[in-house]
Amino acid sequence: MQKMKNIKALVLSSVLLALLAGCSTIEFSNTGAMSSNTEAYGYWHHNVAFSLYELSDPVNLNNCQSDEWSSLTVEKDIITAVAGVADIFLFVDVWDPWAVELGC
Repeated sequence: MQKMKNIKALVLSSVLLALLAGCSTIEFSNTGAMSSNTEAYGYWHHNVAFSLYELSDPVNLNNCQSDEWSSLTVEKDIITAVAGVADIFLFVDVWDPWAVELGC
């Protein structure tokens, strides 16, 4: 019984730590883009080993199918924070997912 309470407390504190770890957003805007219809492409970007290595390819702004990119948002939101919660149990930064949205 006591062991189950300890496990519940550990899981709850881990989730709370993940939520308190903070969310961040970096937004880049291309003020020269003249597109009125913006298409957004969203995907995850993966870093490993204390974010020293990228598993995902870097974002290439020239991949927009329209003429120019209009915005780029890189975000650590609640979903990516919870997904990367394994780091709390391992006490090292193994995997660091980020949400990326490219507006074309």
